[in-house]
Amino acid sequence: DSSLNKLNQKLNFESDSKITLIRALHYLWTVNAHMRAYAIIVDCLSGTAQAFYAKFGFDFLCEHNGRIRSFLPMKTVAQLFTDLPEC
Repeated sequence: DSSLNKLNQKLNFESDSKITLIRALHYLWTVNAHMRAYAIIVDCLSGTAQAFYAKFGFDFLCEHNGRIRSFLPMKTVAQLFTDLPEC
């Protein structure tokens, strides 16, 4: 049952991470209406983080201080949040 608990924790972590990312992207999209940005930049602290962001469309930008820096164009974020019904 220990391996089942570990799997459950991993799935919960991944789910929570996705929700957190979506909320952050939505927040940055609303800020973008007042202070324009070309892209969202993230510094990946690990290969796991880089793979996570890549699943959501973040592309390699450069390596900075030994870490991979990735970006997501604001045009991509706009596609996520425009024409959605209000909650």
